[in-house]
Amino acid sequence: MDYDFKKEERKRYFKYFSVWMIIAAIAVLIFGVMKLTHKEEVVTANERNNSQAPSQRVYDFAEVLTSSEEQKLEELIAKYEVQSECDLVLVTIDQAVGVSDSEWTNTMVNLADDFYDQNAFGYDQPHGDGAVLVDNWYHAGQSDSQAGAWLSTSGKLEYAIGPSEENAVWDALDAGLDISAYEAYARAIKKIAHYGKTDGASEPIQIPWAVVLIVPTIIAAIYAGANMKQAPGKDTTTPMTYVPGGKANMNAQRDDFIRKSVSKVKIETSSSSRSGGGGSYGHHTSSGGFSHGGGGHRR
Repeated sequence: MDYDFKKEERKRYFKYFSVWMIIAAIAVLIFGVMKLTHKEEVVTANERNNSQAPSQRVYDFAEVLTSSEEQKLEELIAKYEVQSECDLVLVTIDQAVGVSDSEWTNTMVNLADDFYDQNAFGYDQPHGDGAVLVDNWYHAGQSDSQAGAWLSTSGKLEYAIGPSEENAVWDALDAGLDISAYEAYARAIKKIAHYGKTDGASEPIQIPWAVVLIVPTIIAAIYAGANMKQAPGKDTTTPMTYVPGGKANMNAQRDDFIRKSVSKVKIETSSSSRSGGGGSYGHHTSSGGFSHGGGGHRR
């Protein structure tokens, strides 16, 4: 009798798990076919779609770079533009822009935005994805210095680069200036390009087909074996089994509101404002009517 019972249980479990085993087999078969027919896709960068902007990227009006350094920066920027799919422009100047922080900020932001707009830079379209870094060398290192840089961003970089990213650009620029102007710009441009990269996503995890096949099979076998040893028990109790008299009485419950205490705390808030002489300028519309982001850094 016991033997017949166990035999009957095994049949029942095998019948139950056979459905899942068939599903697993079909899944493995589909996976195998996909593996055999799948061709690796080659991820390529989008081509630049803007013929209106000039091809030049380095404008050394302050003459702080040698001809060879300008050429090297042009080549470096060309590589970073493909990776980030953004126009990356460098402009050096040596001119008075204002001593006070507010005057310095207003002049620098207008210079940067207007230079980008008037040349219709943008990788995807005119006035599209990209950034221009304007670096001023006027009286650098002196007490009345107006030296500093401004970064004007457009398109996707306007939203990819915020205050913390701007600070990272300035850190890279300052660290490079201890070496040379070329090194400063190379590091800053590299950092800007990093925030526009489209190929920075992690590679998909490749799971070997053997793992897909073997692991579920082992788990199913263990689960089936464990459950085959257990015969389902018959319910011998009901929800009212342990209730005296077979009837359940619910005691009334009540919450009494005794007292209320209210505390008042004043939350200090500060109105947002544009930082003078540096900091993040935020999203704004240029004099040409185009949307920009960005910030500045005096030195």
